[in-house]
Amino acid sequence: MRFDPSSLSVAILSGDVRHAALDKNTLLRMRFQDVRAFQSLQQSQGHLESGNASIALIDSALADMDGIACLRQLAKGRRTSVKALVMVTSESQQEYVMDAVSAGCSGYVIRPYSLETMEKHIRAAWNSLSPGEIEEEMLQSAQDALRRQDFDAAISEFEEMVSEENEALKYFNLGMDYLREKKYGKAILSFNKAVALNELYAEAHRGLAYAHKGKGDDSAYQEHLRRAADLFALQDKLAELKEVFVEILRDDPEAVNPYNTLGVKLRRSGDYLGALHAYNQALSVTPEDENLHYNIAKAHIYAGDTDRALDHLRQALVLKPDFSEAGQLARRLEHGESAGADPKDATPARASAGGLLLD
Repeated sequence: MRFDPSSLSVAILSGDVRHAALDKNTLLRMRFQDVRAFQSLQQSQGHLESGNASIALIDSALADMDGIACLRQLAKGRRTSVKALVMVTSESQQEYVMDAVSAGCSGYVIRPYSLETMEKHIRAAWNSLSPGEIEEEMLQSAQDALRRQDFDAAISEFEEMVSEENEALKYFNLGMDYLREKKYGKAILSFNKAVALNELYAEAHRGLAYAHKGKGDDSAYQEHLRRAADLFALQDKLAELKEVFVEILRDDPEAVNPYNTLGVKLRRSGDYLGALHAYNQALSVTPEDENLHYNIAKAHIYAGDTDRALDHLRQALVLKPDFSEAGQLARRLEHGESAGADPKDATPARASAGGLLLD
């Protein structure tokens, strides 16, 4: 949806009546027509759940909870139509901003602000939550065809949308890079775009499912419904990854390669595919870290891909020929032997100059 303040409604959530009054006056000057203020999340619940608010401005403190807790509840909730969640707060400490990013904010405005600053951040948040005007028009056209029961036209239009690569992960990775570089504004906008693109593909596959169902093709219906479900599940997974990554950065803000630490956490939790994604990001930071290649090999083993595991073990040995653990594991795999215990039962990692040496 195009950013048009006159057609968008805003809910202000603040326990400070002066802040709420200032925010409301600023929004009215921006030509928002429907602006309502609430002192607590509980007080706003009926309004938000009725689908009447497109944007929520959240202060650092409400009457019933702090702003981060409110943000987290709204970001994880499924019962509101609020698209953009913008923190408007006096808090400028790095840790607080990272908490807001982790909780799912769409934008971040620091008090005191100017009219131009508020408008810039709300506009940027709104626009970054859209996959793009052309993509939105394509989705609308395909959904219109589906409603008309013109299933062939709907299938053609939905398939055109999903034929392009889903770039959600590219933008998510970019967001993590910006977080590592402490460029929080750019990180927020990149995460917003990842969400928007992933939702677009999920909706397209869901549309394809119902179009095929209309034509009586139950197999295609089930396939596209499964793919839509996978994409919606990915949305939750990316949110979880972002939270863990922020935690890692907070614990060790000077970490050489926080992606490696993320990979270790995910591997030990049994999320081998997530671990591999994190490790691949880590390679872009420290490509000649033999311990990182060893970690990737372990993740590939437990994901069931011994060929790729061997590739990374051999790369580790090229970088460090006397890497005894990598050599022993490579020989065991070459002889078809078991790789050993599941990494969830691994002993604590031993630190090296770059990555972490596991097991």
